[in-house]
Amino acid sequence: MSKEVAIGVDHVSKDFKLPHEKQSGLKQTILNFHFGKQNFEMQHALRDVSFDIEKGEFFGIVGRNGSGKSTLLKILAHIYQPTKGKVSVKGKLVPFIELGVGFNMELTGRDNVYLNGALLGFSYKEMAAMYDTIVEFAELEQFMDQKLKNYSSGMQVRLAFSIAIRAQSDILLIDEVLAVGDANFQKKSIEVFDELKRAGRTIVFVTHSMDYVREFCDRVAVIDDSKLLYIGDPEKAIDIYNKLNFDRDSVRTEAENEKKKDAVERFGNGNARIETYKFFDKNGKETAKLAAGEPFSAELDIAFHDEVKNPAVGVMFRKNPLENLFGINSLYNGQSFGAKHKGDKLKIKLSGVMPLAAGTYLVSMSVSDARSASNYTELDNLNNALKINVEGGLAWGLIASTAKMEAE
Repeated sequence: MSKEVAIGVDHVSKDFKLPHEKQSGLKQTILNFHFGKQNFEMQHALRDVSFDIEKGEFFGIVGRNGSGKSTLLKILAHIYQPTKGKVSVKGKLVPFIELGVGFNMELTGRDNVYLNGALLGFSYKEMAAMYDTIVEFAELEQFMDQKLKNYSSGMQVRLAFSIAIRAQSDILLIDEVLAVGDANFQKKSIEVFDELKRAGRTIVFVTHSMDYVREFCDRVAVIDDSKLLYIGDPEKAIDIYNKLNFDRDSVRTEAENEKKKDAVERFGNGNARIETYKFFDKNGKETAKLAAGEPFSAELDIAFHDEVKNPAVGVMFRKNPLENLFGINSLYNGQSFGAKHKGDKLKIKLSGVMPLAAGTYLVSMSVSDARSASNYTELDNLNNALKINVEGGLAWGLIASTAKMEAE
């Protein structure tokens, strides 16, 4: 038996005209029209989006910045009208999109509680009954007789949210409410959403937090480049969303690495030189993106320009230029490559399992003449020479126990 539909989105598109220049007057407008000159370009914010949201469903919408998700939410709230298509809503809908709309900065917090309540359809008597609960939740007991213009932005948001959640609605539209306020207020907000979900309210939630998607959502829509890419299981939606962000970051990272090759910060006496360095994914493809928890490998080609009795090779991953996270060094592993002479070549192969969480990391590489950990000479050190993007979500750890080096 099919469930009741709370919101229906039927082939919705939304276009905006972006002006190129300001019209100087009626004459210029007429001339532009006569000669067919357009002083605007068309932005396609949404293109042919269709889906249904069932009654009682906690429905997530995710996407990169500029993908169209907030435009979609405003269409659902009837703030925007679609250029094409239609939206049907069954039940009373309250949007938590721009908290504090309707606030008067010249009035006190107390007066704004009653004003905002009236906008939500409550009587003065109803708001008086809820007043103490609203103020306590917002944690603003000492400030309610001050003018709102003296509130910080965080105080205003807390007050607006505390009022908005009192609305007796069937459907709630929420746009990143959890991203505002301090940690304690966010915790209380999460508890409110738990209560709303248990009460069977229909909730549409736009967010960048995959943790919240995983915790709350029954189904998720992924929006990218104004189109609906996917709708369904939260875990699959999270995977798609992460890949969208990861691929974009990887393209930028690879371009930065290519540009940086001739300007790498390096130091050492030059008796050896790292001539090439490459990283590979589990399929052996050269890349600047690796997957957490999956095999990867790297190759370094080293040329020796003088005698080196105890060559040692190291690779270090950093979150920032000064924060070492994990690395491998042949000296610490007790590995010897034998003495090298002028003209010798050494190819180092590094392999292991990537333990880092998703993010962008800096990689440094070095070769030294090392008698011990405290007695060595730097021959060539490529400092933060490469950016590597890691996809996935494993916790940080050490790779030394699972990585190995080989020499050819």
